[in-house]
Amino acid sequence: MESLALGKIIAVPLLLWTVSLLGKRWGTFAASVFAGLPIVSGPVSLVITLEQGPSFAKVMAYNILPGILACVWENVVYAWLCRRFSWLASILLTLVLYFAFAALLCLIPYSLIFWTFMAFIAPFAGLLLLPRPMHAWHVPPAHHNAPWMQMTVGMGAMIVETEGAAWLGAQWSGMLVFFPVLSGVIGMFAHIESGPDAALRVFKGTLTGLSGATVFAIVVAWTITSMSVAATYALASVSAAAASLILAMSLKNK
Repeated sequence: MESLALGKIIAVPLLLWTVSLLGKRWGTFAASVFAGLPIVSGPVSLVITLEQGPSFAKVMAYNILPGILACVWENVVYAWLCRRFSWLASILLTLVLYFAFAALLCLIPYSLIFWTFMAFIAPFAGLLLLPRPMHAWHVPPAHHNAPWMQMTVGMGAMIVETEGAAWLGAQWSGMLVFFPVLSGVIGMFAHIESGPDAALRVFKGTLTGLSGATVFAIVVAWTITSMSVAATYALASVSAAAASLILAMSLKNK
């Protein structure tokens, strides 16, 4: 258990630091694609699975899929709100609408087949629902403080979500696995420093990466009861990386 607790503290910040390095090498869009991958959600769901046991993990895994829709909703909502409002008003309104939408999703009767289909199409629908840029694309300046903020927020999300899993219950734990920590922080910094179009570019990248995270969630939901934890998460991680890479390559020049 001590090693698991240590993993909570170092795993997510280390992954986020890696993302920041990749962003410096390949640019904002690439960094956003990586941010859309299950970098936080993957470790969070794995730790909850190890701590709470298979029966809890089964219900949680099923509810990860509606959480994908809520995450897409957050990205699209902020992308539209930031065109009219300040970053603070945009993030506060987005959070209110995110939790309202998530609560609504929790009321819908669960069907694994239905939510698999909805989660699969959600990132593509999100990309179509994003607003058009107000001006020609430009490359936002580097955010010198953002990586440390991302690492801090990511670690906080890991601790809060995993430690609060028993209190939240399996349904909300699953829903919040894909709480948009990275897209919210990166998009907010882009909005502050470079304006709405920079935030829009971030959300286009994160929704592209989210297609891989969706594959991750689908694999976990379908295999958590029939495969070992190690095999489930290994297969989910490889599938997520492959799906995100394919979509990123198809969109990078658009």
